[in-house]
Amino acid sequence: MKKLTTFILSAAFVPALALSTTAMADQHDAMKADGEQHVGEQEMGEQEMGGQQRTGEKQMSSKPAGAFYADDIIGKNIKQRSSDEEIGEIQDLIIGEDGRVVGVVVTTGAFLGLGGQEVGLSWDEVEHTVEDDESMFYTNVDEDTLRDSPKYERD
Repeated sequence: MKKLTTFILSAAFVPALALSTTAMADQHDAMKADGEQHVGEQEMGEQEMGGQQRTGEKQMSSKPAGAFYADDIIGKNIKQRSSDEEIGEIQDLIIGEDGRVVGVVVTTGAFLGLGGQEVGLSWDEVEHTVEDDESMFYTNVDEDTLRDSPKYERD
């Protein structure tokens, strides 16, 4: 009799447990899909913000993906895109009120550090790439145009 009771109880509970496990798995899949959707929305939001990560955290443990340091820029040569010739050296960054880089100060025409002129170049005119783990900077502005630009006046 004990075996019959165990068999009947098992027959009643096993399907219920199987159904609850299936329901939990479906709920887990739905939560996972919802989480991936939120991650996709976050990535889209970051793309809309120009790739900047805004996590709301006050401290950072490392630079966000795609970010670079000021010393990756300052002191680097800038090349003319079509000729691949060096046309100047980036001396400084121009940072707007919103904290974004809006331009660079470039020294042109210097020979052994003498005779160069500082000119301002909009950040929109500068292309940043990474080649062999080194930051490279290019512009479509040619050297003559850069030399003929007004001298950059620091306030």
